[in-house]
Formats: sequence, structure tokens, C-alpha cells
Amino acid sequence: MSNQGDPLAELRDIHLPEAVSLWPLAPGWWLLLALIAAVLGLSIAVWLRRYRANLYRRQALLQLQTMQTSGSPEASALLTLLKRTADTAYPQRGFSSLSLAQFLEFLEQSGPNAKFSQSLASLETGLYSSDERMSSADTQLLVENTRIWINQHVNSAELEYQYPC
Repeated sequence: MSNQGDPLAELRDIHLPEAVSLWPLAPGWWLLLALIAAVLGLSIAVWLRRYRANLYRRQALLQLQTMQTSGSPEASALLTLLKRTADTAYPQRGFSSLSLAQFLEFLEQSGPNAKFSQSLASLETGLYSSDERMSSADTQLLVENTRIWINQHVNSAELEYQYPC
């Protein structure tokens, strides 16, 4: 019994396994990172495309603001801005060549919240009469409807305007 000694002295310490490292990642994490990168890249591409597609809107609104700060805009300048914006928004559709009543009807159909029909008479007076100018209330209404139309008109794919016969 001389070899019996202390049995606990022969025990070794508990060896813990190595800590789980974060690198290299498991294949599932690589797939998730690739999916996140793809979704992020696609989102940025869609946002950039939409941003570039709406450049003409920002430019038209800037021009409208410039007209307002330089004084009360004339009816012809507002109509020119609307026609130029319509030609840019709907290329090769020729909406600027419509008569004034037809063009205002087109504006109302393509911009659901813009109401141009109520300002047709005052707009005709402002355009075709040399001695009369539009009243400031009519001008302000036309400016506001112009701003609304520029901001809210539908894109070319959603437009359902039919030319009058």
C-alpha cells in the first residue's frame, strides 16, 4: 500500500476546448452576406435610376421657383414651362402641340391633383390679350397647379391619355 498515496494528485486540470472563432465564417453566413450585398446593391441601383429619372422635375421646379422670385410669372412663361416639362416627361408623344384646352385637359388627366380647367379663361386672357393681365389670384392658382402637376404627374408607362378625335 505504499503506492496508494493521494489519488487526487494524479488528476490533471480540465482542458477547455479552444474558443469558437468568428473567422472563417460558416457557409451559411457567407450566403447571408452575399444576399444582403445583392439587396443593398439593387436598392441603390433602383434609387439612383429613380433619382436620375426625376432630374427634369427638379429642374422644372427650380425654374418655377426662379420665376416666382423674380416677380409674378407671366402666363406664357408658365405654359412654356409646362409644355417643356411634358415633352421631357413624355418624349415623342407631342403633347405640346395640342390646343390650349386639349393641353390643359391632358395636364389634368396626367396629374390627378392638378386642376387647370378652372383657369382656362384667365389663362387665355393672359396669353392672347395684350391689354389685360391675369389677376394675382389667377396667377397664384396657375403657379400652384403647375407645381402640383410637376410633382405628381404619372410616368410615361402609366399614362392613359387618348388624343381627342
